[in-house]
Amino acid sequence: MKKLLYLFILMGFVACNSGTQKTTEVAQPEQIVESTIDIGGLHCDACVTSVEKGVNSLSGIESVKVTLADSTAIVTYNASAVSIDDIEKSIEKRGYTIKAVK
Repeated sequence: MKKLLYLFILMGFVACNSGTQKTTEVAQPEQIVESTIDIGGLHCDACVTSVEKGVNSLSGIESVKVTLADSTAIVTYNASAVSIDDIEKSIEKRGYTIKAVK
């Protein structure tokens, strides 16, 4: 009878642990970067809103502030999640040009 009890306990233990696996994910450290982008073709507040909306739609963007007066965008982003090339493409996709990135 004891052997049967031990068998049930052992089967229960095996059944409870049969589907568990230990996986280790290594998260990439955040690399927060701030870049100033000189943009060509900004003419009005709607242009500013369009650029901000496009850049903000990217994953990894912390903040974006576009200024019409000097046609610049100050973008703070996680470089391990999004590249400056992706940000530039997002701006260009909306019909504007990239003059310089600082």
